[in-house]
This record gives sequence, C-alpha cells and structure tokens, in this order.
Amino acid sequence: MAIEQDDRLLLIDCGLMFPDADMHGIDLVLPDFTFLRDNAHRIEACVATHGHEDHVGGLQFLLRELSFPIYGSPVTLGLARNRIQEAGLLGKTELIPVVDNERRRIGPFDVEFIPVTHSVPFAHAIALHTPQGVILHSGDFKIDLTPVDDRRTDLARLGALAAGDGIRLLMLDSTNAEERGSAPSERSVGVVLRQLFAEHKTERIITASFASHIHRVQQIAEAAIDAGRVVATLGRSMINNVRMARDLGIIKLPDHAFVNIEEIDNYPPEKVCVISTGSQGEPMAALSLLARGDNKFVKIGPKDLVIFSSHAIPGNESNVNRVIDGLLRAGADVVHSGIADVHATGHAQAEDLKMYLSITEPEWFVPIHGEYHHMVANTRHARTMGVPDSRIVLCEDGDVIEITDNGIELAGRVPAGMLYVDGIVGLGGLR
Repeated sequence: MAIEQDDRLLLIDCGLMFPDADMHGIDLVLPDFTFLRDNAHRIEACVATHGHEDHVGGLQFLLRELSFPIYGSPVTLGLARNRIQEAGLLGKTELIPVVDNERRRIGPFDVEFIPVTHSVPFAHAIALHTPQGVILHSGDFKIDLTPVDDRRTDLARLGALAAGDGIRLLMLDSTNAEERGSAPSERSVGVVLRQLFAEHKTERIITASFASHIHRVQQIAEAAIDAGRVVATLGRSMINNVRMARDLGIIKLPDHAFVNIEEIDNYPPEKVCVISTGSQGEPMAALSLLARGDNKFVKIGPKDLVIFSSHAIPGNESNVNRVIDGLLRAGADVVHSGIADVHATGHAQAEDLKMYLSITEPEWFVPIHGEYHHMVANTRHARTMGVPDSRIVLCEDGDVIEITDNGIELAGRVPAGMLYVDGIVGLGGLR
C-alpha cells in the first residue's frame, strides 16, 4: 500500500504471496512494482507493520531496483533483515527501529506505531496523522487478552484517537471476517501442547510451525523443557529466527536446553523435541525432506510423533496432505489442527472486528487484507456497527482513493498486476 501526501509516498508493507496449486513452476508471486519504479524519486520510506512474508517478503525484490529506509519494531526488522541480507541488499536500505506507541515524523508523514497482538511478536497498527484527519491501518491483528508476552492490542489508544479528533478512515484486516465468534488466545495452544507431551512420553516429538511464529515456538520449547527434553531447531529460517528471538530476549529459555540438530543422537529419542519448518508442505522445507526420508539429520520412524502446530493456508492443502501421508507411511503418528487444537489464528474474527469498529467509530471504512469475499464480509460488520453504506469504499488492488474535504472517493487506478518468480533469482512473466 502506498500513501501520498505533499507529493511524497510512504509504503505500508511490501509483501509477497505464495503460488496456488495450479501455478506450476512458480515459486513466489510479487506485486507489480511499475508504479513504484515510475515514482521512485518520491518514495520516502516503507513502514512495516510486522514480519510475515506477505508483508515484508517483497522488500528483497523491490530493493534490487530502489533504495529507501524501512521502519518497524526490532523483531519486524530482524525478520526482514534475514531475507534482505541473503539477497545482498542491506546497502540499499537503512533499518530504523521504533518502539511501541512511538510517533515519528517521516518526511511529511506523521506516523504513530500502535501495539497489536498477532501471530508474530511486536506487530503494529499504523495511525497516520494527516491534514485530512487520522488514517488508521489496523495491520494484521487479533484481540487476545492473555497473549504469551502480555503485550495486548492497545484498545485504549484506539479509543483515545476516536474520542479525540476522531478517525477519518479505518482500513481493517478482513482475513477472518467470515469466521464467527472471537479468535482464541495463543495461550490455549500451549495447554494442548503440554497435554500432548504428557501423553507421548516414550516418543520423540517433532513439531512444525511457521518460523516467524515465535510465541508458538516458545510454547513448544517450554513444554518440551518442562517434560525433560532438549530442543533442536531444524530448517534455516527456524534456526535464524530462534537465534534472533533469543538475542532480543523474546525467547527466554536456558542455553543448556538447546542443542544443535547434529547432536540429537546423543540423547534418548524420548528426551528430544525437534522444532522444524515446513508446516505448509513446502517441497524443499525440512519437514517435507523428513517425510521423503531425505533429511540427513533426522529419520522418521514408528517412535516419532509429528505435530503440525499450524493450519494449512488455502492452496497448500494438497502439499500438506502429501507430507502427512509420507510421515504416516514412515510409521510416525501425526497430530494436526483437525485432530487437536494445536493452532490458534492470528487474525481477528467477526466479533473482534465488530469490537474494533465499535471502539474506533470511523467516519469512513475500507476493508483490506483478504480475498474479495472476506472484504465483502467485513463491510457487513461495518454496517452492523453503524457505518453508513455511503461511507464504505470497497477497493481492489490498484484502486486509488482520494481523501478531500468533501469525503473519500475512488480516483482512478495504477498498475497492479502480479509478477511470477520462477526460482530464487529469476523473474517470470508479468501478467
């Protein structure tokens, strides 16, 4: 997303998507950067709400052509830095850390970083204080009253913004707008994980989750250590992210409890827990290699329990099922979110979204982040909470909206196709 003010541009996130099952030979899907290339001289910076690939994964590609600073929490910047460094592009940017509730001038933009809870630590909503009023970008968030790190979505600050000058425009996460009720707390997953460790005392336990889901990794590690096990990480991104989280003091566990994956054979299998990448069935990820018998450190057998502490992203179901079948054929027992509550969403559900709308009382509303049907569902929540139809604008990628004294309206389009990446370096055709 690009925000324009005083002839300058501020980017909010720069992500990528993963291919659908029918995109054969495609590894990544990037947004069309044509508009940004054509306006490179006007880009002030990028503000990153959090460190998931669909929000910062595109930076390593955009920085090949442009140069600009990136603002975000230390965790967000740490996750982005790994990919940018791998691409050899750290010299094209400056990573500038911010703290919760910081309000910072970035060129002509007056930017406030509001804490939110998500499935990656230290995520932010972005409040832009503009001559046309406060523009609030929710970021990805959930309302979790008992988060693992006790860092809650700052509803008080959102309410204060609404009670002050008011919120001119709210752009709200739509990912789970069709899901009824409220999102469960991340802590609820920890309870289930501890039960599984207690029930499988004689088996080696291998877990898979998103490498960026640091609080999930922390809960897995705590359950393992309390059960008398050592912990080993498997997969480059998991190793890097756990190292970063420990360096930043987010994962606070004793050093002696962590061992290198090469050392696990020095321990009885029932005293080992492996935390792996590959929960989405990615063909070259660690867990997929395990399922095919191609991992040089770990061989799967009948004395293994594999826990998928995740939920398959739409489009990845067949890949995940293929990995599960491979693990079962090797003799392992497998637990996934269809069997036990080993995953909790990081996105607000219907009642959470209504609460957010009730607190913020926006003058105008634009649903963001999700498929079109998710955004349509979010417009229904806005109407339920009193936003008039005339103040709801439903947009798609490439749409331009303009905020003036007279209100908000669609004001044209910019190029917004997709760029398909075949391989890590090569770029495929633009469609």
